[in-house]
Amino acid sequence: MTDTPKKKPLSPEEREGIYRKNFAYLLIDGILFMVALNGFMGSTTVIPDFIRQLTDSEILIGLAGNLFGIGFALPQLFIARYIVRSERKKWWFIGPNIPVRFVVLIFAGLVFLIGPNETDLILLVFFVAYGIAALGDGLVGVPWSDLVGTSLDSRWRARMFGLTSAITGVLMLAIAPVIALVLGENGPGFPYNYAILFGIAGIMFAVSILPVIFVKELPGGKAVDKLPPITEFLPDLGRVLKHDLPYRAMIIIRLLTALFLMAAPFYIGFATEKLGLTSDVAVPNLLAMQTAGGILGAMLYTWLGARSNARYLRMALLASAMLPASALLADSLGPFPLYFGFFMSGIGTTNLMFGYMNWIVGYANDDERPMYVGLNNTIFAIVSMITPIIAGTVAEQSGYEALFAIALVMTLAALAMMMRYIHDPKEELPVVVAVGD
Repeated sequence: MTDTPKKKPLSPEEREGIYRKNFAYLLIDGILFMVALNGFMGSTTVIPDFIRQLTDSEILIGLAGNLFGIGFALPQLFIARYIVRSERKKWWFIGPNIPVRFVVLIFAGLVFLIGPNETDLILLVFFVAYGIAALGDGLVGVPWSDLVGTSLDSRWRARMFGLTSAITGVLMLAIAPVIALVLGENGPGFPYNYAILFGIAGIMFAVSILPVIFVKELPGGKAVDKLPPITEFLPDLGRVLKHDLPYRAMIIIRLLTALFLMAAPFYIGFATEKLGLTSDVAVPNLLAMQTAGGILGAMLYTWLGARSNARYLRMALLASAMLPASALLADSLGPFPLYFGFFMSGIGTTNLMFGYMNWIVGYANDDERPMYVGLNNTIFAIVSMITPIIAGTVAEQSGYEALFAIALVMTLAALAMMMRYIHDPKEELPVVVAVGD
C-alpha cells in the first residue's frame, strides 16, 4: 500500500496569480453589496429618513440605523464555534447567502402591495425583513472573514478593501441624483419612492452572490474532528481576553466605536428638523458629501493600509470625530459645517470597519481567526443592541446636541486607545494562552 502523494506547494508565482483572480471576484462582490447597502439603503441617510416618515419614535429611528450592524455581528461567535469543523469556509459563506440576499427585494415588493395607508404594517415588515437580512449576513460574516484571510494576503486585502470603497464611492456619487429624483416632488411619492430604492438594492444583493462562487479558496486553519464543548470554548475565550492585550484593546475600541456611531441615524433628522433642510435636499446632498469623502478615504486606505493599517485607523478615527464636532457647530452656523462633517465622516467611517477587520484578520493565526473575528464582532453587537435606546433617549430628553457631544467624546477616546495599544500585526508581540493551556 502506497502513501497518498502530498500536493506540491504552490510557488510564489502561482499563489500571486490566485490572489489576483480572487481579488477581482471579491472586489465585484464587495462593490455590488456596498452600493446596495450604503447607497440605496444608506443607514445614515435613506433608512433614517424612511423610518422618520413612519414613526416619531427616536428610539426606533436609532434602532433602524444600527440594526444591520447589530444583526451582522450578533451571531458570529456562535458561527465561529461551528465552522472550525471545516477547513474550507467558502460554502459556509455562499450557502446561507442564496436565500438571505433576496429578502430586501421581497420587502420592496411587499411595500408596493401594502400601499401608503398602512404605515404601522410597513414599519413592522421593515424591521422583520431588515433584521432577517442583517442576521443572514451575520451568519456568513465569519466565513467571509476567513475566506478573505486565506484567499488574499495582507497586500491584496488592503487593495481590495480600499478599491471597494473607492469604486463604491464613485458609483454612489453617480446615484445621488437618482435618489434625489426618486425622493423629490416629481417622484412616485411615499412609500413607493423608497420601495424603488429598496428594490434596486435587493437586485444588487442577489447578483452579488455570483462572483464569490469563482473564488479559489486556499488552505487555512486545520479542521477539528470534534466540536469543542461549550464548557471548553467559553473559558478559552476568557483566556484570550485576559492575556492578549492588543486584542483586548481592539475590542474596547470597537465598543467605543459603537457608542459614537449610535449618533449616526440622527444627523439626518437634525438636518431636516433643526436646520430646515428638506428630505430631497438633505438625503442626496449629505450622502454625496459622505461619499466623496469615502472615495478620498478609500484612496488613502488603498495606499496607506497596505503599508500600515494601524496608522490608517488612527487617521480614520480623527476624521470620524469631525462629524459630531461639525454638527455641534452647525447648530449655530447653519448647514455648511454639517456638509463638511459628512465629508470628513466619509473619509473616516466609510473604511473604518474594513480597517478593523483587516487588523484582526492579519493579527490572528489561521486556526484562531474564526474565534477572534467572532468574539470581537459579537461583543460589538451586544453593545450595539443597547445604543439605540441610549441614543434615542438622549435625543428625546436632552436634544441632538447632547447626543453629538457624547459621540465626540467616544470618538476621541477610541483614538487615544488606538494610539496607545494598536500597532500593525507584524509589530505585535502578543502573549496568547493557547487553547487547552
